Amino acid sequence: MSDDSESAFPAATIEALLAPAVGRLAPNTSLSPLPYDLNAGVPDRATLPAAGLLAAMQRALDADAAGALTYGGQQGYEPLRAWIAARESQEGGLDVTSAQVTLTSGSAHGIDNIAATFVGEGDIVVVGAPTYPGAIRTFRARGATIIESPQDDDGLIPSALARVLDTRRMTGQQAKLLYIQPNYDNPSGATLPVERREAIVALCRQHGVLIVEDDAYTGIDLDGPPPPSMFAIAGGRGVMRVGTFSKTVATGLRVAWITSQPEIVQKLVFMRFDNGASPLLHRMVLEYLRSGEYEPHVEGLRDLYRERRDASADALREFCEPYVTFKTPRGGFFHWLKLRPGLDARTVQAAAAEQGVAVTPGTGYFATPDSAELNGADRIRLVFSALPPEELREAISRFGRALEQVASSTR
Repeated sequence: MSDDSESAFPAATIEALLAPAVGRLAPNTSLSPLPYDLNAGVPDRATLPAAGLLAAMQRALDADAAGALTYGGQQGYEPLRAWIAARESQEGGLDVTSAQVTLTSGSAHGIDNIAATFVGEGDIVVVGAPTYPGAIRTFRARGATIIESPQDDDGLIPSALARVLDTRRMTGQQAKLLYIQPNYDNPSGATLPVERREAIVALCRQHGVLIVEDDAYTGIDLDGPPPPSMFAIAGGRGVMRVGTFSKTVATGLRVAWITSQPEIVQKLVFMRFDNGASPLLHRMVLEYLRSGEYEPHVEGLRDLYRERRDASADALREFCEPYVTFKTPRGGFFHWLKLRPGLDARTVQAAAAEQGVAVTPGTGYFATPDSAELNGADRIRLVFSALPPEELREAISRFGRALEQVASSTR
């Protein structure tokens, strides 16, 4: 028998075997090899509480090694779910129980769990324009048709959402889900005012649309607490609130959760095929939360990111103000820059790369980047979380030179 293994399954054959969804998806964003990465929305590495987590891991293993190292069930470790439920009850004024919480392997997995449970081929999912591209990829991979609803500096606009939902109803294609980040939106940094939250909850209830409330950046509150959650405003009904420890503890934990009404949580758990997320990590995280170290750690993060937000905002005004405008975010990791008319985001991105600075063009945050109305070609997302103030200043100074170069070439 001849050995033809090297010629078997060439690239063309693999392409032909791919699921149809693969061809519908934009590429993932990633860390940049450039000297100054203002592209990746990641926490500061020096703040990761390695010693506290190591001690928490030891306590978890000492308490019940067998329980920590065996399957824990699809819904996740009940004492950690109870801690999250108690925190939700305290913050939102609702009586939330552990039965209303399911643990996931990061918030991205939580969004996919929701999509797997509620989205079929051709189902309508409404998202903000702009919005988190990972959510767009996830819903599209599950077969969703994505419909955009415009945002402004304060987030999703209720009157525009009403028009979108009314149009879907009139065309006989009722929307199923609304995906929204009310706190420190990625990429825009917007915080949705309480009046808009109330209006959007009412609209979705009127149209029978479930809300996916992505709260990945809650906790990174740089100007005080945000308004009440949409889950709280809705009385815990019709909203799936996705939370995570990625931004307040460590992204590598992959420990997150969904809080919703019991009927929804039961279906989310039913659609899990992975025997649940890691019980070892769940127990370790709970030990860390109970240690007394968590709250001071988060407060330290707020101080650090507030300093970086302010330093980057000052540098943007000093070096880039002739070419960009922006609204300072109340929390999270992002500045959402509006370019002066005549400047193109992809051209600016390329010029910034020549200066050693990675930034992200706004086109990646829209579901229909080819649309003349909603395409992000005049926007740049700039991350301030990962670099200290002196490096942010140097990076933004270089970014300013890139803007000046592009502006000069378009005169």
